Amino acid sequence: MQHGVLDWPAPLLPYQQEGIAALISRNELLLADDMGLGKTVQAIAALRILFYRQEIESALLVCPASLTSQWRRELAKWAPDLRVVVISGTPSERGALWHLPGHVKLISYETLRADVLELRNSPALRTRWSVVILDEASRIKNRDSGISQACRKIPRQRRWALTGTPLENSVEDLISILDFLLNDPDKPSPLPRDIHRLKEELQYTQLRRKKEDVLTDLPPKQVNELILDLPPAQREAYDLAEREGIVRLTASGTSITVTHVLELISRLKQICNYDPVSGESAKLADIEQRIATLSEQGYRALIFSQYTDKTYGTGRIAQVLQQYNPLVFTGSLNASQRASTVDRFLQDKRHRALILSLRAGGVGLNLQAASYVFHLDRWWNPAIEEQADSRAHRMGQPYPVTVFRYICAGTIEERIDSILREKRKLFQDIVDDVSLDLRLALTEKELFGLFGLSAPPSQKSSVTAPNPSDLFVNMSGQSFEEWIALRLERFGFQVTITPAVRDGGIDLIAVRTDSLQIETRLMIQCKSHHSQAGVSVVRELRGVVPDRSPGIVPVVVCPGGFSSDAQDFASQNGIRLWSRKELEQLDQQAFPEQTS
Repeated sequence: MQHGVLDWPAPLLPYQQEGIAALISRNELLLADDMGLGKTVQAIAALRILFYRQEIESALLVCPASLTSQWRRELAKWAPDLRVVVISGTPSERGALWHLPGHVKLISYETLRADVLELRNSPALRTRWSVVILDEASRIKNRDSGISQACRKIPRQRRWALTGTPLENSVEDLISILDFLLNDPDKPSPLPRDIHRLKEELQYTQLRRKKEDVLTDLPPKQVNELILDLPPAQREAYDLAEREGIVRLTASGTSITVTHVLELISRLKQICNYDPVSGESAKLADIEQRIATLSEQGYRALIFSQYTDKTYGTGRIAQVLQQYNPLVFTGSLNASQRASTVDRFLQDKRHRALILSLRAGGVGLNLQAASYVFHLDRWWNPAIEEQADSRAHRMGQPYPVTVFRYICAGTIEERIDSILREKRKLFQDIVDDVSLDLRLALTEKELFGLFGLSAPPSQKSSVTAPNPSDLFVNMSGQSFEEWIALRLERFGFQVTITPAVRDGGIDLIAVRTDSLQIETRLMIQCKSHHSQAGVSVVRELRGVVPDRSPGIVPVVVCPGGFSSDAQDFASQNGIRLWSRKELEQLDQQAFPEQTS
């Protein structure tokens, strides 16, 4: 180690300096900055300073396999005085590498799982590491997975978790990460599931900054949803596949399952990408035309698809765009091939497009050489798409970033997007930074409803929650309020049930403060009516909450729905209405495990 002043290859921004200080001063930290804000640089700088001060002796850095080369490159750039040992190769080769001297041992999640869970005397468990860092820590969101178990077994003094999406689908994602941060393998203790207790933990454990708050000079990102009509032959192929698929689903009778429906959805999405019989593709024709224009203007693009085959996915895109020297980045590449592909794209402008599979290329890569992003097909998870967009929309990007997301009109893509828009709106109304997964986002009723079918009675009885309208008819007013309060608490609200008398028409007050200390206060009036609520009910709440103060949201809840006059009045006066549909969504998203 050198003993002079530490030099940095580039200035550290003020918010990065604050993040480095937080990492240095804390034994456990969840660094949850937005994607593109430099979590890697902050972690490396903090490591370098701690080694320089001789406050730590060893560090274990765990990351996705696709990012090991990038971490090695960034370590060489920001901490050239640290010796880095990459743990990879055959089991015997890895055994020797574990014993090599070095400041930082760098290993992928999959390799760590193998070396911890499959070796009798694992080298990873023989020492208490000064620091253990988990990059893209959402990889341990499933607490029961082998990767998650292996990470929790590592003896550790300091522990840092880096991820821009610590909560993707449910609070269990966050609990698993906090388990790694707050528990030791030799004395584990269960974390509370109570949302209030978890929020208290986050106040001391999480550091999160958003792009718009700290990167005032970052060029804007514009998202364009392109609704395309299928050309005749592709439309005919799609319609035939949908008709035949529905016939097969209907013929299955009570033996039909959600898996059958999901298989049909995937098949129809593939045809929306490309019709192999006619060779027609509305999406690829549009992309080819846009890439031609962008190439002439000197711009470059990233193109994402969830499919990696040569018929419907990345292989097909590469064939269509071959005159633009595209490069392909998928999970089939090994670590050195991935690093080489990224380097070639960054250094050689003749490659006008980089085509990536969404799962392999959607995280961790710095691809500011491109200022246009295309999503050939939709993953239906906003967090995954945002991560992919952030490969280009990040520090060092000199140009505005333009994103194109494709939807084929009159197809399954448009119908699912319509449902998810409603669900995203509910999430935005209730809680921020929570994303959707198709299997959790759509109930069985909605999945079958996409094709005009009903779920078999046997499945309904096993996984579908009771009809809220019927359920609430038999509830007392107090029980109805408690039912709503419990579900809001799952989203992090602190809920107060007002006294039964002299409550001024407000039955529940739900308060939530986000990571930026912005408060949202729901003022809720509950009507457990089976019939529609009239405009007088909505006017009553408007009288109690006359001012539209920032952060205050008046809400009227009635499972029986609302009259047209009530809906018009609410729309004109900024009042939210929750009927049976919103209550079903609230229940499913608060307790996704009941419908997954």
